[in-house]
Amino acid sequence: MNHQRITSLLTKHEKKINNFFNGNISLISNEEAINKSLTIIDVRTKKEFQKGRVPNALNFPIFDDLERAEIGKIYKNLGKENAIHKGIDYFQPKINKFLLSLSEFRSKHLVVYCARGGMRSAAIARFLLENGFSVSQMIGGYKEFRSYVLKQLQKSIPPLIVLHGKTGVGKTLILKRLTNYIDLEALAEHRSSLFGGINKIPNNQKNFEALLAQKLNEFTNKFPVFIEGESRKVGKVFIPQDLANEMKRGVFVLLSASIDTRVNRIVKEYKIQDIETIS
Repeated sequence: MNHQRITSLLTKHEKKINNFFNGNISLISNEEAINKSLTIIDVRTKKEFQKGRVPNALNFPIFDDLERAEIGKIYKNLGKENAIHKGIDYFQPKINKFLLSLSEFRSKHLVVYCARGGMRSAAIARFLLENGFSVSQMIGGYKEFRSYVLKQLQKSIPPLIVLHGKTGVGKTLILKRLTNYIDLEALAEHRSSLFGGINKIPNNQKNFEALLAQKLNEFTNKFPVFIEGESRKVGKVFIPQDLANEMKRGVFVLLSASIDTRVNRIVKEYKIQDIETIS
């Protein structure tokens, strides 16, 4: 089937998508995207999103994993134009549902990204603009964002005041009453203990590092930052080496509490319940 025949079969929306690969679009850096109150839309597949994402991004995949793989093969073997046509074929039946799913964000400014800031995010950004949304494309996609995160984690770290103490003394409670603090357990979604994953969905390394980089970006080196003393590993993730080294050089504060206070806090935090023994 030649290009003219394909074009004749496209719906009104499909023709717009086909044209959106040409023309200007508003661009925004990943640093701007995460430091402003913007709604970030990730159009990659669910699997890509789960492996690593921009903090607070919402996943609205335009292809599933099999569709993306097929488009990639076509791009490699038959070229960009054929890949675009296959992408349109896959997306066309989803257009109405996709627009409906984003309808609650019409009053927001959207930032769209994909893997490398390429065809997926560019096409969707133009498509949304044509349908009345305020939208920008994030430069470089997730790949560039990941590079940004790694660079942020290599920057100088403010002086640290490190809270130590046994489980249940209230280290996290104190942190959250302060202004300048890093809650590593909250970023990892793990309480850093044997049962630390109870009632949690632990983050993977990439998402933990993204959240940590975003948090570190809030501070200057003028004032100390409070942090809870941890081993190098928090649940499934590792604290970056530079931060771990700075924690060792920090000012240590040892907290204590009575055994009754500690037990009450642990029971409340871990939501321990009696389990009836089945005989």
